[in-house]
Amino acid sequence: MPAFEFALALIALVFIFKLLNTMLLRKGAMRDRRDEQADAELLERLNQVEERVRVLERIVTDDRFDLKQQFKDLGS
Repeated sequence: MPAFEFALALIALVFIFKLLNTMLLRKGAMRDRRDEQADAELLERLNQVEERVRVLERIVTDDRFDLKQQFKDLGS
């Protein structure tokens, strides 16, 4: 009978190990999905900021902006 109990304990340990392993893998996969979502949000935000910088560069390098700035300097 001790051999049967040993085999039963061994099988139980294998099942517990597989259960814990599966739980840890799922937890890691959920974390990866959250990281991917955060990365996507940050990438979208970066694209928006880049677009705003392009618009500001266009405004500042425009000849009319320089002329307006000179008028402001004369008025003050």
